[in-house]
Amino acid sequence: MALFEYQAINKAGTTEKGKLDAANLKAATSKLQSQGLYLTSLKQLKERKQGKKFQFQSKAKIPAKTITSFTRQFAVLASSGIPYDRALDILIQENEDPKFQPLLAEIKAEISEGSSLAAALESRPNYFPKMYSAMVRAGEAGGRLNQVLEEMARFREESEKLNQKIQNAMIYPLIMAVLAMGIIVFMMTFILPKITPIFTQFEMDLPLPTQVIVFCSDMISNHFILFVLTVSGFVFAVKSWMRTAKGKMIVDRLLLKTPVVGHLVKEMIYYRFCKTLGTLLSSGVELKKSLTIIKGVLGNKVFEAPFDDIITDIANKGLDLSQALKKSGQYPSSVVQMIRVGEEGDQLEAMLNKVAQNRQTEVASAVERLVAVLEPFMILAMAGMVGFIVLAVMLPLFQLNQML
Repeated sequence: MALFEYQAINKAGTTEKGKLDAANLKAATSKLQSQGLYLTSLKQLKERKQGKKFQFQSKAKIPAKTITSFTRQFAVLASSGIPYDRALDILIQENEDPKFQPLLAEIKAEISEGSSLAAALESRPNYFPKMYSAMVRAGEAGGRLNQVLEEMARFREESEKLNQKIQNAMIYPLIMAVLAMGIIVFMMTFILPKITPIFTQFEMDLPLPTQVIVFCSDMISNHFILFVLTVSGFVFAVKSWMRTAKGKMIVDRLLLKTPVVGHLVKEMIYYRFCKTLGTLLSSGVELKKSLTIIKGVLGNKVFEAPFDDIITDIANKGLDLSQALKKSGQYPSSVVQMIRVGEEGDQLEAMLNKVAQNRQTEVASAVERLVAVLEPFMILAMAGMVGFIVLAVMLPLFQLNQML
């Protein structure tokens, strides 16, 4: 199968442009002519690679918003009763992302060969995570795919809005950090090199703060490449360590213990847990499967570690979700009690969504508190670093004054 771009004249005499999926050029021509179109241009956009069948070869990253928009549009088409392959044809023609079009064409071709939509998505985990494909599979099995896709689109939109809000809140602290680094580099490269020669003329013993500043200034001014390589190597080593299981656990544990930041991380985890589980359960995914999926989306190893025990307690020991969460000791009593009420009233999905809404409000408040703390902290940190440089310069001047 290949993706073609065409230009044709329809029966009304107007020009049409679009894209379609076909086995070859002849098949594409026949398909368009059967629709009553007179071809003026037809060219192949992407040659399918041979080998593993229906495998999307490109490693280009597709924005999350593109997947969300596709989900919302697909939900609308599915609710209209349009067959999946025809719906994908429409989305291929309307989509303007050159990276996403071939992916949709691959999925459409696989469905045309008799595969289910869930199976086509499961073979592309880099673009459609386990939660996405599991919900689609449950929607197909229950005959309510359009509702499931709408729920998924709503879930992704809310998550993206929350992430965007956090990113916007971090813009000011980031600007302050960049400004502080700029001031320090300026002082190190332009001011200090003009002052330090005065100290060397008198062969005086420099105080430790001055020695540190002089060394850093010399590294940046005269050995810049070595300085960059050293810093880059250190950053690479730290990142490599953080990717290990032990490193991730230590970093996540430290984050949870950090004042203000730890509270925000916990609230984000509570929100993700309740919102994701509520979405999965309302889509028809069983509880054990839902918990297995959630284990990989919490974003914190400390909270992910006991999930195997939680699943075992529910599946093998017959405990309720609230009892298993209480046993883990990681979730606040307010969350556990509301989940218990939902279980007793046979309204667990609705209660989880309600808890998620409450936690979303808490996340917003936690972000505001974090920004309120970061702003004066960044100012103090900037003043402290600049003050340290000034002190390092003034100490030898005081010594020099005494000598003279």
